[in-house]
Amino acid sequence: MIVLGLDTALKSCAVAILREGAIAGDNFAPMEKGHAEHLAPMVGKTLREAGVSARDLDRIGVVTGPGGFAGVRVGLAFARGLAIGMKAKVVGVTSLEALAAGLPAGRLRAAVIDARRGQIYAALYDEKLNLLLEPFVADPKEARERLAHTARAAGVAVTGDGLALLGDLPASWDAATAKTSIDAKIVARLAAAALEPAVPPAPLYLRPPDASPAAPSPFAGLFVDETPA
Repeated sequence: MIVLGLDTALKSCAVAILREGAIAGDNFAPMEKGHAEHLAPMVGKTLREAGVSARDLDRIGVVTGPGGFAGVRVGLAFARGLAIGMKAKVVGVTSLEALAAGLPAGRLRAAVIDARRGQIYAALYDEKLNLLLEPFVADPKEARERLAHTARAAGVAVTGDGLALLGDLPASWDAATAKTSIDAKIVARLAAAALEPAVPPAPLYLRPPDASPAAPSPFAGLFVDETPA
């Protein structure tokens, strides 16, 4: 199986290709903005490194969020567009699962992402990456309490750029292996292991976008015929 993994949901653009589980191509660039301009060239470069064409792909794994609204849309639109007319199936992977999957197995795994506005995106998984606490958004105190309540007294490995906001962690929690960016190779592995999707993935938005709707144009309605019928 040849699998393409994509991430544009957080503060980087990452692309990787796995061929039968082995790394065939891998590229990464940190960035706050500009995912739309960088993604296609990075995918092209990674395909060339792997020595495959887009038509050789069996699956495309893409991060569905939560994360930056523009970045999530860019990744999903690109993945779905690339798959049109091809055999490749698009598989969605949440940013929280992708981060948690990068932690060592053997204990519970939590992923926390800075959602801005003084909030955190978070989720909790067991040792085998089964979901224990659905992705949610909350202020740091509530997020810590919800994670701790679900984990009970179990040890938890925690990762993500939301760690700095969580405050003091329980003694049984371990933040030594914290990661702040998503590994596209992990996205590809998760996509390869997933059941074949029945429908294309949808974005995972846990709250409305940060941007406010644009103010009405001062020229709105200027050229509308308002003459009574």
